[in-house]
Amino acid sequence: MTEFSIPLIKEHRVEKLVDALKCIDNNPFNREKQRDCIMKLYPDKTEKSIFRGMIIPSLRHLGLIIGHGSSIRVNVNGKILIESEKRNFISRAARAIFLEIDRKKFHFVQKLTSLSQSTAREKFVNNTCELLQHPSEKQKKERVESWLKILEDCKLVETKEGTLNLNGENYEAAIKDLSIDAKRDMFRTILFDNYKSLPLHRTAGIIDITVLREIVATSYCERDMILTEFQFDKLLEDLPTITDNYVISFGKSMGAEEGLFFYRGNYYRTLSIKFFGEREK
Repeated sequence: MTEFSIPLIKEHRVEKLVDALKCIDNNPFNREKQRDCIMKLYPDKTEKSIFRGMIIPSLRHLGLIIGHGSSIRVNVNGKILIESEKRNFISRAARAIFLEIDRKKFHFVQKLTSLSQSTAREKFVNNTCELLQHPSEKQKKERVESWLKILEDCKLVETKEGTLNLNGENYEAAIKDLSIDAKRDMFRTILFDNYKSLPLHRTAGIIDITVLREIVATSYCERDMILTEFQFDKLLEDLPTITDNYVISFGKSMGAEEGLFFYRGNYYRTLSIKFFGEREK
């Protein structure tokens, strides 16, 4: 297996990560209030070590926030964690979202599922460290341990008597939550209904895709379902853009931005829909 790099996630407690996301979400476009709220989660700590040194980098590495400075805000996956806590299925949401992150960046669960039997936790850590590109052994181990602790905290993996195991039941449940098939049939209706609910007259019908991701994902949460950013983008990509009942148009970004929608070789920031007749079929 070739060498790879993984980020350092300094906060590995899911509850603290969600609390920090709520601080950011409850104080939009106000960095000072976001900072003050987060600092209350860590009494007697300094802003440099906590807000700038730990929380913001960790949330950014996990892809749970977008923006910089006073424009930092939660993205759709961060919003799902917040909304799922309100609706009492935060454990499910955390497992699904962190499993999806693991698939993209860390590949620890894939490695565990490929093993024919349980493995010693220390051996797993050491073997993974051998594949990392980071310069020092201390940095390698710190990165591996921090991500393992997140997987353990959301109960995707567990350590018993020094042995690392995949929690099969929780893993299968997370796989089911990440399945896109059950969400496909209702996607168009939910997308269109939420689009129509926005103040379209203010924007000539042009809406940021980041906004649509969030409100559509919230609608799925209300149905006790989890629709991640990746799933939203896949369903939107598969949706016909031109029919007898509607036309979907995408608007390109004016420059490098986060959270853009990749479609047929290009990145797009906005979406607009023109309907023909009273309701799409």
